[in-house]
Amino acid sequence: MVRLSDLIRKGKDSLDEEAKDKKPAEKPSQPAPPPLQTKAAPIKLSALTKSMPQETAAPPPPPVQREAPPTPRTAVPEPAPPAPPAPMPAVVDWYAVAETSLQALSTAIRNQQTVSIADLPDIARGFITSLEKDELLFIRAISPQESGPSQVANMVRTAIFSLKIGKGLGYLQEKLEQLVLAALLHDVGMFRLPEELLNKAGRWSPQQRTSLHRHPTLGAELLRSVATDFPWLPDIIAQEHERADGTGYPRGLQGQDIHELAQVIGIADVLDAMLRSRLSRQALLPHDAMRLLLAREKTAFPTKLIKSVLEQFSLFPVRTQVKLTSGEIGFVARANSRFPLRPVVTITVDQGGQQLREPRELDLSRNPLVHISEIVETMHA
Repeated sequence: MVRLSDLIRKGKDSLDEEAKDKKPAEKPSQPAPPPLQTKAAPIKLSALTKSMPQETAAPPPPPVQREAPPTPRTAVPEPAPPAPPAPMPAVVDWYAVAETSLQALSTAIRNQQTVSIADLPDIARGFITSLEKDELLFIRAISPQESGPSQVANMVRTAIFSLKIGKGLGYLQEKLEQLVLAALLHDVGMFRLPEELLNKAGRWSPQQRTSLHRHPTLGAELLRSVATDFPWLPDIIAQEHERADGTGYPRGLQGQDIHELAQVIGIADVLDAMLRSRLSRQALLPHDAMRLLLAREKTAFPTKLIKSVLEQFSLFPVRTQVKLTSGEIGFVARANSRFPLRPVVTITVDQGGQQLREPRELDLSRNPLVHISEIVETMHA
């Protein structure tokens, strides 16, 4: 009986013998190599660098761009809207400015307060500039509707009329300024007289008239103390009521003894009086006033002054609203230098009072049977 352990042992022994038969023959032995040096000899750095190829140093890498931390969002104000364009300077109403200034001057004099004329030179220049632009200031002065304080309004209108006459005489800017300033103050002495005297109705007594004739002297005295920058002014104020034929007051001067500016203001003052209503008469129309001036005052003033009035006072300035003897109504379209009383009129309302759809022109110089009967309305500046 064969045992399992014996079979296993025999198989193992046979396998060992086969392995021995397949094992290659051993090579002859060779001498062993020398042992490795475990400690390396020191190497000089200079020798190493000489033996190594020289390399160009690489540029440093570019800096890393780091994103800035986000800025905290804040409320951005909206841009302000563009500023509106500067308003056009308002047109100065020099007529009203002059009235206001002279009224304040009157109050100061009557109340014995400090008196100043500092603003009047600017007003004088304003008058000149206004009339260089158009005649609206003059139209307002001849308007019968103007009804400011009597004495103050007379001083304003006289200044405007004087300016027109002075321009006709060829005065330059400086002389025109002197003329208008003096005209604005020509009756300043009236403010030193009792108001009850100036407001008296009816005829004046000889004593009252004598008091009235003192006002040029009173005005000159006042201006000598308050208008020291204008030493020429008091003499003109003192002579404004003198007349070339010796009939004036307070001294009865004649001809060349009277300052020319005083004579210009004098004729302007007379003309304004004719255009205003008085207790004894109604206001005259410009052409009637001119006829009366020529008839009654031709010896009181030099001929050249009267001629200047005729030339400069078209009597019916452009844009003046007028009524004709035919009953028609219109406005002055063009003045007539040859015939000042007979301008060209644009008819806008017919004889029956109906507005015309198409206005028509009428040259009064070619229609002798028609003339201006009244000023019905004026256009203010």
